[in-house]
Amino acid sequence: MELLIPSEDYKKFRMNKGELSRNKKLDRFMSWETPSGRNMFSIPSIDERIRVAAKFLAPKREIAIVCSDLDYESAKEFAEATGAKLVDNYRQSLFSNPKNARFTEPEVVLVTNADERRNVVAEANLNSIPLVAFCNTNSDTSGIDLIVPLNVTNRKSLGVALWLLANEIRKLRGETEIPLDKFSSGDEE
Repeated sequence: MELLIPSEDYKKFRMNKGELSRNKKLDRFMSWETPSGRNMFSIPSIDERIRVAAKFLAPKREIAIVCSDLDYESAKEFAEATGAKLVDNYRQSLFSNPKNARFTEPEVVLVTNADERRNVVAEANLNSIPLVAFCNTNSDTSGIDLIVPLNVTNRKSLGVALWLLANEIRKLRGETEIPLDKFSSGDEE
């Protein structure tokens, strides 16, 4: 199967670059280790998991995307492109307390950094909400239903991943694709 973007682009945007430490549960997504000990994700694994996540998310109409400051702009573009609800400033009980002014009941939650948002993972699990998460080589994967292996410490990596995911979702829904330059973090500066 052809990759969503050329292998060189995955490398250029450092999407396959992992951390020095690794979680054994993520070994199946890793391809090699640099001489300095940095773990690297397999590019076909990243590509495949983006496709799997898109197939899972495409039929859902109530998607909540929980982002960080690093990927806010790209997450905002993703939300606009897919109709997802952007949760940029997560507060506890957002999914469980109807008295919360920002209360929402998503069918699924997408987290752009599993380690930064462990409280979201916990609340989604508490409320039996399926969870899709971008995970680095050393991420804690407990409570995550669908893992997308990715360098989550790089703005461009996150931007391109969200663009790929949004386009795959749109394609599965029969909608037109969006150019990469619409996702501000995907620029090539």
